[in-house]
Amino acid sequence: MRGATKSKVNFNSCSTPTETTILSPMIRIFLLLLAAVVSQPLFAADSGRKFQLTALYHVGYWVHDVEKSRNFYHDFLGFDEPYVLNRPDGSLQMVIMKVNERQVILLFNDPKMILPNGDNLDHLGLEVSNNEALREYFLSRGIETGTVHRARVGDLLLGAKDPDGNVYEVTQLEAQGQLMKHQGMSLPATRISERLRSASLMVANLPATLHYYRDILGFKQIDADNPGLAAAHIVRLQVTDSTDYLDLVSYTHKPGTDAARRAPEYSLEVPDVAKALATLTARAKTLSLTPPSPIAISADGKRQISMIDPDGVRVVLKEAGLPK
Repeated sequence: MRGATKSKVNFNSCSTPTETTILSPMIRIFLLLLAAVVSQPLFAADSGRKFQLTALYHVGYWVHDVEKSRNFYHDFLGFDEPYVLNRPDGSLQMVIMKVNERQVILLFNDPKMILPNGDNLDHLGLEVSNNEALREYFLSRGIETGTVHRARVGDLLLGAKDPDGNVYEVTQLEAQGQLMKHQGMSLPATRISERLRSASLMVANLPATLHYYRDILGFKQIDADNPGLAAAHIVRLQVTDSTDYLDLVSYTHKPGTDAARRAPEYSLEVPDVAKALATLTARAKTLSLTPPSPIAISADGKRQISMIDPDGVRVVLKEAGLPK
């Protein structure tokens, strides 16, 4: 609950800030075909890897006004804060909104980090079973990476960057880590969703980025039989050992213009989108917030609604199950 006493932990997060024209249909089709045939997949189940990538662990964004963000994510969407993370000087660095026992939404308290085009992504997060094994795997394939280190929250972290420069953090959750210490806590019935499902990434180099996630990290491309995704020029990649996914969207970055927002939206899963819409519409009226969009059919054929958070990130609530 907002008024409850939260654990306070000092923590330093990695952060790397990152023109924009959506590709013409012919160029998009060419890039999608090139990405599909540029190389034979190099990753296989028998590749000898000693790690599993088990989840999209978190999305992390810089925010202009942490109290407005708390109002949106706690009061409106219903998530709770198991603990907060402070800088060494005691000032607030990050708010954690708990989606479930192993997934969170991170809100970083420093508006100076938001780029002029509104891009406020700090990083995405993946969960791994063995970070040292992942690091060795990267090095064996000539991919530069840092060292595994223990964060102030107690978990083991490895920073990485894809060919488009998107930063992500790979976390090996530890019993001494704050999330594991807060198991069974901060899971109120008010949560509009109990699962972080996906994130969208704008990429200027689709072939290289697709090769990285699919052929190196072993993500599974799952858009082949979905004409809706192809029509929307979305390449969908399922996390290696999970059913969470990333949507890669190509764009042309012209010199002298702003880059695209790197992660303009993410999705949460709900069992009944009509019920979610009714709940949030009522909350929006009480809180004087903008209600969600009407129910629509997504590119993959599922019912969804969406809303924009205080910093311009589109939060999509997508119905679980088969397309409608």
